[in-house]
Amino acid sequence: MNRIIHPHSFRDMKKMLTRVDVSSQGVDNMAPKAFALPIRLTGVEIGAVNIIKQEMLTVGGDAAISRGIVEGIKKESDIILLGTVDKVRKLIRKLSHYTTFGIPQIRADLDKLLHIYSTEFAHNMQSGQKRLDLNKTKLVGILNITPDSFSDGGEHYEPGKAVARGLVMFEQGADIIDIGGESSRPGSTPIEAEAELARIIPVIKGIREKNSENLISVDTYKAKVAREALANGADIINDISALRFDRDMTEVLLERSEVPVILMHMQGTPRNMQDNPVYEDVVDDILYFFEERINYCLDAGIAKERIIIDPGIGFGKTFKHNMEIFRRLPEFHSLGVPIMIGASRKQFIEKTYPYPASPGERLSGSLAITSLAYQHKIGLIRVHDVKEHFELLKTLQEIYAD
Repeated sequence: MNRIIHPHSFRDMKKMLTRVDVSSQGVDNMAPKAFALPIRLTGVEIGAVNIIKQEMLTVGGDAAISRGIVEGIKKESDIILLGTVDKVRKLIRKLSHYTTFGIPQIRADLDKLLHIYSTEFAHNMQSGQKRLDLNKTKLVGILNITPDSFSDGGEHYEPGKAVARGLVMFEQGADIIDIGGESSRPGSTPIEAEAELARIIPVIKGIREKNSENLISVDTYKAKVAREALANGADIINDISALRFDRDMTEVLLERSEVPVILMHMQGTPRNMQDNPVYEDVVDDILYFFEERINYCLDAGIAKERIIIDPGIGFGKTFKHNMEIFRRLPEFHSLGVPIMIGASRKQFIEKTYPYPASPGERLSGSLAITSLAYQHKIGLIRVHDVKEHFELLKTLQEIYAD
């Protein structure tokens, strides 16, 4: 039967071509032609705009530009390139002849974006001898050692219960356990480092006594807490401030060069982040934030291979902001680092339901977001309900298995 096909990856397209008995060289040449790859270039000066527009047309694609360029009233414009992976490759070759108007940098950026896309956002995370393959979505189990977290505050406050819960989450399929001793719910206030340490160190030690193989991250923005947590068996730093609240956190990461860091976006602080969050364009603004933070890390001597980003769902965002982030998740891959999404049980989910829902009743919405994240090749999903999310991911993995 004649039909429209929908390959979901280069590998999938190559399998389809092979079934048609295409030669091996033909498979490699044709697979990129099956995928549209619209690319947005920002702030391009007029000379480069005109060149890129014309060269894109010559390779059989197109380029959307500001009408102000055509009318001669603008000196720069964003560009949206419209074409397949194959046509973008041809454009890159065409641009190699130009040395003015910033085109060499644009060409380098296009080459980088094409590499990220063609390798299908493949990443690994290394912490010492422990290695986690992020080519498929992995789970981060949430373990709050707090009396006041929005979803499970007080549930695992006693160290013995927390240790038991952490071990169960590993058994249920969590690849990482994220341990936090200070609530970051909207309106929360900070606690002293000593109080935070008193909550989390016994739990980290207790888990490590029975499980030395799996990864533990520490959810803190305080250098003192991070340093002690790493010394007692934690492997990863998860900083909701993206190294902004305590500059000594950078020193901790330089001392422990094997430790990955998760950088989260947040507008404001937990105390005031939901007062009136405003963005010009929420995804653009977050991408520029992460670009600055990644460059800060690189300048400080923190390797890009150690960095994971988290858009910070619900941290200084309205319902509409969160939805826009979900709609445009693939854009975050342009930064070339693994992505973590933490939306589990958050309050915005109940706004999609026809009735009020307590945190524990928001599982369906949480699972929907995990499914979306899997489809967009997000590396890490931070969740409360590990068993249910693990079963969902296993089902999706079977659907898309070779």
